[in-house]
Amino acid sequence: MAKTKFQIEDAYRELDQLIAHLEAEDTSLSEAFNDYKKGMKLLEKCQSTLDTIEKEVILLKEEGGIL
Repeated sequence: MAKTKFQIEDAYRELDQLIAHLEAEDTSLSEAFNDYKKGMKLLEKCQSTLDTIEKEVILLKEEGGIL
């Protein structure tokens, strides 16, 4: 089975959905906790992706690259 590439835009959309579900009045404590855990994992992936991009941009600048 092919692994899909992580897309930060998709992660932010999913985070928006999780937040909406957390804010809903009918969300149980168990659901809220699961949403929270899932959201934290997504945030960690997003931060890691942004850190990698930042390092690449810095490297390009230092090498006199495109930027």
